Amino acid sequence: MTPNDFAFAIELTDTMHWDLTEGDFKFVMMLEPEGCLVALDGAKRVGITTTAHFGKVGSIGNVIVDPSYRSKGIGAQLVKEAIKYLSMQSAATIALYAYLDTVKFYEKIGFKADLDFISFAGQGIRNQEGESTIRRMTQRDLENAIDFDRACMGWNRGRLLRRIFTDSKDLCFAARKENRQLGFIMADWYRQEIGPLMCRVDSDDEAISLLKTVLGRLKGIEVGIGVSEARQRVLDALVDLGFKEEFRVTLMHLGDKLPDAGCFVAMESLERG
Repeated sequence: MTPNDFAFAIELTDTMHWDLTEGDFKFVMMLEPEGCLVALDGAKRVGITTTAHFGKVGSIGNVIVDPSYRSKGIGAQLVKEAIKYLSMQSAATIALYAYLDTVKFYEKIGFKADLDFISFAGQGIRNQEGESTIRRMTQRDLENAIDFDRACMGWNRGRLLRRIFTDSKDLCFAARKENRQLGFIMADWYRQEIGPLMCRVDSDDEAISLLKTVLGRLKGIEVGIGVSEARQRVLDALVDLGFKEEFRVTLMHLGDKLPDAGCFVAMESLERG
């Protein structure tokens, strides 16, 4: 993919109402300039996929084919080329989020299901009184959050988290108690999405407080968030705050099983892992 392909990529993803923009493709190409691919029929562009790699884990993002070219094996070919690229970057595990109607497609390629996530949409709320454990993320907090994220996930998303912090640092918060990292949350002004949200399994109160703190910064703004079905108290809190379910996805992996310390509350995005 090159910048000359952005208009095609936007037009194609618009057929599925994914609402992606040139900025989205610029961001993912900044992360992985050689790993964003276009499928061609001669000179005609007929599909795309995007990837990102974080050390031993690679992520496949958008996979979409022109409607008139579907059921011809092009989607599978795009996924296999993405796998090949990520494997060359030393990824031992390749992960992706699959819409429920595409799970069987990925299973045929060898992917296995891990966690289910529910995507919600709602609005920011009036300013909330912050808990004593919640504070605005500093540069030092960011590095602590990256270490916490790596311990929870088993792989290093540092370059992604640093970029989000640079772009939207006033939407990034940490939860700490007596020098113990309980969790953190980040959000993106540009995409109007909340995530990642990572919190210890015994810290649902802090996870909800982190969520409410960010929503207080986004008062009146329509935002989205994808939350693990395993964190029922956080799901219930979103419903209480007026959020509505939009769709469900399944986190899937190929290769080594993804580590899971139970800290994964909300995804960063469908596209970037």
